[in-house]
Amino acid sequence: MKDAANVSRRKFLGYAGVMAGASIVISSCKKENEPAPTTSGATDLGMNDTGLLNLMFVILQIQGRMYELVVDNPFVGIPQRTLGMMERIRDHKFAQREFLRNYLDTKAIVVGTDFSIVDFTDGNSVMENMELLENLAVGTYNDLARLFTSDKHVAIACKIGSVTARHAATVSNWRNYGTFFGPVDVIGAEPGIQPANAITTLNRYLKTKVEGNNLPNK
Repeated sequence: MKDAANVSRRKFLGYAGVMAGASIVISSCKKENEPAPTTSGATDLGMNDTGLLNLMFVILQIQGRMYELVVDNPFVGIPQRTLGMMERIRDHKFAQREFLRNYLDTKAIVVGTDFSIVDFTDGNSVMENMELLENLAVGTYNDLARLFTSDKHVAIACKIGSVTARHAATVSNWRNYGTFFGPVDVIGAEPGIQPANAITTLNRYLKTKVEGNNLPNK
């Protein structure tokens, strides 16, 4: 397998320009109106930018836990080089997750994961679900970048998304050598995934189900 440093990814192109000169300053999320009550017994992610940041936080909790489980109990036949790269990706997910946990502070939604749909003894099952989650994350961050009202939060999504895109390229290459990106449009940009669609898939990996009835959708 070639070094992941040589892997490029044509993702997140639509928002790359936003990052020029952007900086992240840790601060509390703005005060918001009272959200509508939940109707399904699921945990509501919140409103406006806070809810969108919580959606990112949930994704990173799922991804971080999955990489942790694979690294702690590697499937038979996993190349040592791949395992080492998974450890580094796990650490990236942990760092991003903890950044958002601290940023959201008391508004952070902590969830319990459920990976019963993944057979961690089967490399194909592990890689298939890992790739699905990476591509889901990138597509979701693409869409969130247009939904945030704060430029600072757009910068956060772009920074985390650009790293996630490299992770997604690496996992795609593990599954199918030479395949570094998912579906793209005619200009080479990957389409976004709306929060509602992302949440439906994410709930498959969650013990603590979530809903986004109060999230912006414009």
